[in-house]
Amino acid sequence: MANDNLLFRVERLYGAIGATVQTDISKLMPKVINDGSQADFYQDWSDGRSDAELTNTANILIHNIANLRDVLKKWCVRNGKDKIKVDDAFKNSQALRIIKDLSNNDRHGYDPKKQGDSGKSPRVDRITTIMRMNTKPGKESFVSLTLDRQGVPQKTGPGTAKVIITGDILDGDDNKIGDLHKAAVEAVKTWGVVLGAFGVKL
Repeated sequence: MANDNLLFRVERLYGAIGATVQTDISKLMPKVINDGSQADFYQDWSDGRSDAELTNTANILIHNIANLRDVLKKWCVRNGKDKIKVDDAFKNSQALRIIKDLSNNDRHGYDPKKQGDSGKSPRVDRITTIMRMNTKPGKESFVSLTLDRQGVPQKTGPGTAKVIITGDILDGDDNKIGDLHKAAVEAVKTWGVVLGAFGVKL
């Protein structure tokens, strides 16, 4: 079976989602404000990236997720697979439909009158970076964040801490209907299931 460059497209997809996550928080140094008598630290987690740079990174991920649908359908035709399964997966995944709408909005401009495939007229409220901390299952699990004497962020505890690029997904009436990072991860997992059903090993 010829993969017809499919795996490379999938690698690009996972690379794009990886670019929105930083798990080594020690690399994200805060700004130091020193007036001679005391030192203060300011941390915004952007690592010096502008709003435009963060938005570009997020949109690369959005477009890679959305564009894989047509790539997969063409691959199915060339390899004797049922492309209907691709469309079924898309129809059954609200995350995929929202991501597709966000991709179209970036290309053609947002129009709240056009509800799109999701039926929600979705848009992303300001894309930014946030620190997301989670404990692991169990009563003894914890996670905390401190700064060492040089101001380097340090995670303690068995939980996880990561900085992600995300934003609130709003519908046409400005109601929050999701989180961009979570929707992207869910959409990528859905494509992973489809690829697995076709026997494509990632």
